Amino acid sequence: MDQQKAVKNKSDRLISRALRIGVWTSSLLMGAGLLVASLQSGVVQVPEKNPSLMEILSRFFSKAMLLADSSEAITLLYAGLVVLMLTPFVRVLAATIAFGAEKNWKFVGVSLVVLCMLIGELVFSLR
Repeated sequence: MDQQKAVKNKSDRLISRALRIGVWTSSLLMGAGLLVASLQSGVVQVPEKNPSLMEILSRFFSKAMLLADSSEAITLLYAGLVVLMLTPFVRVLAATIAFGAEKNWKFVGVSLVVLCMLIGELVFSLR
């Protein structure tokens, strides 16, 4: 019984950590974007159309990010939003892993259904 309790506590910490990392990473990215935007001289130009996820990622991981102009502020803000939107996926995935470690197959199944619904929603919204 104590071993089950230890696995449950470990699972709860895994799920909690997934949520905290997602929220803190998102907050740091958006805070950095706001800081870069406030340090810019002039007006920060918002793009006419929202960039795709691939554009955000390629811009975020490029060396041009070090130049920190107004487009970098927008890129940081968008990256923070993307991380915040992906946090529920990571949380459900962590819950699935945690329930599997607990050998709670009923909730593994429920978590997988929820994960499939989230992926379906993402695919449908990107069409």
